[in-house]
Amino acid sequence: MRIPLEWLSDYVSTELSPEALAERLTMAGLEVEEIIPDGDDLVFDAYVTPNRGDWLSITGVAREVAALTEVEYSPPPTEAGATGPPAPEVRVDIEAPDLCPRYVAHLIRGVKIGPSPEWMQRRLTLAGLRPINNVIDVTNYVMLEMGQPLHAFDLVRLSESRIVVRRARKGEILKVIDGTEVELSPDMLVIADADRPIALAGIMGGGQSEISAGTTDVLLEAASFDAVGVRRTSKRIALVTDSSYRFERGVDANDVLAAASRAARLLAELAGGTVSQDVVDVYPRPVQPVRISFRPERCRQLLGAEVSDAHQEQFLGRLGCDVFRESADDWAVTPPTRRADLTIEADLIEEVGRLYGYDRLPETLPGGATDTGGRSELGRFSIKVREALLAQGLYEAVTNTLCARDFLERIRLQQSPAWSAAEGQVVALRNPISEEFDSLRPSLLPGLLQSAQFNWRRGRSDVFLFETGWAHSVADGHLPESGFLVAGVMMGSRWSGVWNADAAWATDFYAAKGVVESLMAGLGMEPARWERATPPAFHPGRTASATIGDRCLGVVGELHPEVAETLDLPSGVCAFELDGELLMSLSTADRTYQPPSRFPAVTRDLAFVVSREVAAGELHSVIAEELAGWALEIRLFDRYEGKSLGEGRVSLGFRLALGVTDRTLTDEEVDARLERVRARLADEFGAELRA
Repeated sequence: MRIPLEWLSDYVSTELSPEALAERLTMAGLEVEEIIPDGDDLVFDAYVTPNRGDWLSITGVAREVAALTEVEYSPPPTEAGATGPPAPEVRVDIEAPDLCPRYVAHLIRGVKIGPSPEWMQRRLTLAGLRPINNVIDVTNYVMLEMGQPLHAFDLVRLSESRIVVRRARKGEILKVIDGTEVELSPDMLVIADADRPIALAGIMGGGQSEISAGTTDVLLEAASFDAVGVRRTSKRIALVTDSSYRFERGVDANDVLAAASRAARLLAELAGGTVSQDVVDVYPRPVQPVRISFRPERCRQLLGAEVSDAHQEQFLGRLGCDVFRESADDWAVTPPTRRADLTIEADLIEEVGRLYGYDRLPETLPGGATDTGGRSELGRFSIKVREALLAQGLYEAVTNTLCARDFLERIRLQQSPAWSAAEGQVVALRNPISEEFDSLRPSLLPGLLQSAQFNWRRGRSDVFLFETGWAHSVADGHLPESGFLVAGVMMGSRWSGVWNADAAWATDFYAAKGVVESLMAGLGMEPARWERATPPAFHPGRTASATIGDRCLGVVGELHPEVAETLDLPSGVCAFELDGELLMSLSTADRTYQPPSRFPAVTRDLAFVVSREVAAGELHSVIAEELAGWALEIRLFDRYEGKSLGEGRVSLGFRLALGVTDRTLTDEEVDARLERVRARLADEFGAELRA
């Protein structure tokens, strides 16, 4: 925001030097970044915070200067000076009052288009705008002066002299003043005449009704438009104007008429026209000021300064607030509607602190007992997980929490395969910055797969990445939920740099499964039960889910070939995703050292012939139960199929290491225990012990 000091002096006079005034404004929150000399004039280049739309005007800054320096504020004249005949032909209809609370129209007849006076051109130039002609310059001048955007229509070009404020209709096209054609959609607000759209509300006018050299009758528009609606449309069409910038930050509906009358008066003076006695003011839902409960003692507590009741009342009054002392301890404060940022007691206390002076607030340390800081339980756990996966040779990645819904659909990851709350839908953003980031990620895998794709396209064939973080989903009729996940993507070989490495050492399902099992062992968890799984993004025959008890921990598997092709990745990419919060609940916090037994273990190799439909994990679980207390190791070392076994049969070989800490097991003890294993496997799975 550029603020010419000569223009500012029209409304407020202060004895402070420009440097001192800039310092005072900056300390109060209106940061003056630079004082720019321009000939004999000085201009403040100030940064305006998004919540202070009232500062986007010379009068708004003048009010602030008056409040800070305790001088009088002199507003500009806002009488229209209407002397012209009535304008019964002008009609305004608001069909979308939720997007346009108020619309004011002045008719100025008999204008003569020409250059604006030198003083106005100079002020516009100092403020950063290019002078065009007297009509357009007046609308820009009042916008800069009072913060109210305006637009001028050529009345002759309006069908039936009618203004309709409505939502756009599907398929409508509007060619705006800069020549751009905008395809409209029903969520956009337009200003239309009886036949067609003539302006994009709050952003830019259309070329069909713009002011030209032959214009004689001007219909002057001043309105209040919904900030969210203007921002959404502006981002959709990638068009930001001085008008949209102000509407996005809030324009006071109660100041619309004053600004319109100010502009009408200037038009009559500078363009030689007459203002109609009729002003069309459609205001179906007047904006009412809010009433805020305010406690002086609470103000002193939050500020940490002894600001008297009288000074607090004085500060609020200088901001234009009405203060009603309902009791000594409880006041009712009504801010002006132009201060839409003042909604709660804390906002008013902040205003008192600004005017009192932040530099005057005492510097005191907080009192009372304090606790030492530290990481949360989940934070400490995530460090353990990261250390375990780093030890496995994976590199940590940090990917974007936003992603594209279209991308999720193409890679079949609209839901996390690990998180139970992800059975709903993707959480879509209401106002995304682009289509590439229109949704919250439901899984960590989309970001990791994009990283793998990025590396693969640049010649990196060996990629081993993991990430810990939050994902989000929403079930029908419920609020969005979040879940902490652990995920990884593995591609290529960790031995590719070794000269004698075997090609068979490339990453596969078992390598990914081994990483997960090592992680679980490092966290002190009991072994998981592995079962075949078919999540959409994974290979249907090379994917398994890990279950502990009756709770699914997550999945490990190879990426579905079609998904790999979509991402332009090679076949054989493996991935895993685990429920991090479930991992934490099942992990053992304290682990103690267990010395190895002094007595040798007994090793046995057993092979069982079972149906191909029986999973090795099911046999493993039974063996572990029957050998509980003795089993030092249970490892599947062989899988064999052949004609000698019979059709549909498979041999699964397990290597067992058995032992106890107080003696060496005898062969008789071991044989008896293994016979129990054989009998149970035969009973439950029809397993036959293979010679």
